[in-house]
Amino acid sequence: MTTPDLVDRFIDGVYRLTLNRPRRLNALSDDMLDALHDRITAVPADAIAIVIHGEGRAFCSGHDLKDAADAGPLDTVSARAVAERMQRVATAMRDCRVPIITQVHGYAIGGGAEIALSGDIVIAAQDTRFQFTEASVGRVVTNGFTNLLPRTVGPVRAKQLFLLGRPMSAEEALHWGLLTEVHPLDALDEAVEQIIGELREKSSWALGAAKSLVNRGLQASFESSLEFEIGAAIEAELGPDAAKGASEFADK
Repeated sequence: MTTPDLVDRFIDGVYRLTLNRPRRLNALSDDMLDALHDRITAVPADAIAIVIHGEGRAFCSGHDLKDAADAGPLDTVSARAVAERMQRVATAMRDCRVPIITQVHGYAIGGGAEIALSGDIVIAAQDTRFQFTEASVGRVVTNGFTNLLPRTVGPVRAKQLFLLGRPMSAEEALHWGLLTEVHPLDALDEAVEQIIGELREKSSWALGAAKSLVNRGLQASFESSLEFEIGAAIEAELGPDAAKGASEFADK
């Protein structure tokens, strides 16, 4: 189902979600966030990948501050609902069994940067600028990024990004381990298709298991991760994909 703020298409196993407010640089409206959550949690059973990208000249400029201003002052309950609406999307992306590719170009600001960098595979154009502007507008970083970003770039760099709000280039984000690949803008579609082609060659069950194990491992002890892996390994051996994969490998 397509809504004005989010266009979805399911073609040949790929579920494409297009942020579709180009005149607002795809600023996040309530309707867009709700639709994004609902689409991710209802991904088709035979999907091999989800691709999230933005229409127009930006990926996403973050929470729509015009909508926030029009809404006026919030009470505690309403303010909590606003934050939880964003974080429902982050949780859906983390928990989704299907690999999520974020295809990023132009601007990825605030909540838009958080969604972009929450992809399992993040493919960015060379022109992309990431920026956490929350402190400049009297807000705070959400979507679990105060937990996740320091684990990737270290607490010093995370505080630099959050406190100073300086723009971060795609090349810098790649160097800091936040991106999978960087390409010229006119080669971005081809790069994403290459990734999708590689995913098609893999067991969809194994992809989902690997994603889940990494995400659970981030919050677990080493010993717990070993137990998670044993459980997944047993499930794999009892399933059809392992035997099929071994047979195909032996035939090479």
